[in-house]
Amino acid sequence: MLGYISSTRKKSCRGCVKAKRRCDLGYPSCAAARDAEDVVVRLCTPDLPTQPSVVPPPELSPPLPAKTFPTSTIDPAILQSPSTGSSSPESFQSFDSFQDVTQDELDTFRSWFVQQPRICESLLPQVWEPVVLSEAQILSSVERLCSFIPSLVYSGHTEFMHEAQYQTWQPTAFQDLCGISALYLVRTANNAAILRSSIDTKISKLIESSKTWTLANHLAAVQALIVYQIMRLFDPDLGMQDVAERQNRLLEIWTAHLWKRYFNDPQTFASSHDSWIFEESLRRTVLLSVFLRGAWSSITQGGLCDQVPLLARLPVARDAKLWNSDVMEWEIRESCTTPGEKLIAYGDMSNMWRPDRDVDQLTAWEKLLLAPCRKDDPRLLADFAKAEVVDS
Repeated sequence: MLGYISSTRKKSCRGCVKAKRRCDLGYPSCAAARDAEDVVVRLCTPDLPTQPSVVPPPELSPPLPAKTFPTSTIDPAILQSPSTGSSSPESFQSFDSFQDVTQDELDTFRSWFVQQPRICESLLPQVWEPVVLSEAQILSSVERLCSFIPSLVYSGHTEFMHEAQYQTWQPTAFQDLCGISALYLVRTANNAAILRSSIDTKISKLIESSKTWTLANHLAAVQALIVYQIMRLFDPDLGMQDVAERQNRLLEIWTAHLWKRYFNDPQTFASSHDSWIFEESLRRTVLLSVFLRGAWSSITQGGLCDQVPLLARLPVARDAKLWNSDVMEWEIRESCTTPGEKLIAYGDMSNMWRPDRDVDQLTAWEKLLLAPCRKDDPRLLADFAKAEVVDS
């Protein structure tokens, strides 16, 4: 048996003291004592009582941590911070490093080891898993995503770009997007090459300028890339699906960094209404970025939407009608809600829907989000998808 030479024990064993010999401080006994088959008891180590094992009742669950953080099965690009403190999107490469840990995070980590009250399994939070969408649900999602392009061209806004967001200031990314979207609506076989080249050029310019983005520029760039992805992924006639699929990773990284900057870069606005418009536009943009990747995975993986665990946790405004309200109506509706009721997780929003509710009371944004979640209510599907269901 190999002996362990202790670096902390400074006293000789009793056998060596009595025999007046040099002790090698081995653990659990020195070499001389082992040779003599003596039982050695260290002078400085009292016997510790054996702790009785505690077996939890079979009907109770293990203790839960004080706070639950996203696991590795959930998109780390969205819900974790990078190891560097740089605000440049290019530096946002590693999402699973915890070198820059704040004091609050340290306190949270310590709380994981505090014994928590046990609760019944029926009260445990639901674990969101990837789901398989029906063909009608996929068609409905794609149809509504593609409707953002004509909406942007004819009205200047979409369900994730508020009409007041770019009224007084239009970043270059937004201006370029409007021009490309208009060209896309009048695309023909003759101008398809120009359209493809223009999209590639605009995305390259976004990449080149990414080091100098403000938070507002960053938001506009992600919004533009989302629309470019919609054009290229869901229109096979353009012949750009392969490059668009590869750039889903670029969209994922830009979105992740945008979400981080949302918390780390506080913004100032002229009014609380302007602040809400920017924040809700950003929240919707982040959610739609993940939603888009989920829709594409449903197409390429036989209906499997692999983004559900992440989508279910992302927040949106509980009152979707605030999006289309004027300033006066917004102030009235906003004042009627407490801070804890202003936001709701996408997963909770889908669970709250009941088939006996009136679909006509929903906004276009709510229908977009609910249709892939509630297979039990075909009324939520887009018109084209409804027709497909009837025909089948």
